[in-house]
Amino acid sequence: MIEDAPVDMRPRLSVAKGRNFCPFVERGTTSVRWDGAVSPCLALLYDHDYYLGERLRHSCAYFVGNLRERSLADLWNDASYVELRQRLQAFDFSPCSSCNTCEMADDNRQDCSGSPLPACGGCLWAQGLIQCP
Repeated sequence: MIEDAPVDMRPRLSVAKGRNFCPFVERGTTSVRWDGAVSPCLALLYDHDYYLGERLRHSCAYFVGNLRERSLADLWNDASYVELRQRLQAFDFSPCSSCNTCEMADDNRQDCSGSPLPACGGCLWAQGLIQCP
């Protein structure tokens, strides 16, 4: 049963808590694609389409660098990646997952608050709708 699971193994349902968060940043992880491209999370490793409610949404890939060109430590400590993780920690994005009414909700390039790519307000992981890995 979930109640018996260690606290750090229990699913975090941010929608129920009324809070958005990036589970990848919270765990201090990063994602690496087969070709060495480094991304802050699994969802940003590739371009893909998904539905947010009835709306078809496109997620654009986002990379902080490539392991063929720089070490993981160098990428992790790069000022732009540190700043991105701070933005994700604060999670001050437009509430695309609950609003989902304007054309900006069609993709993650930017949101109505002015957040640039990646604008994570519609992220299914941040909403707790995807619980893996």
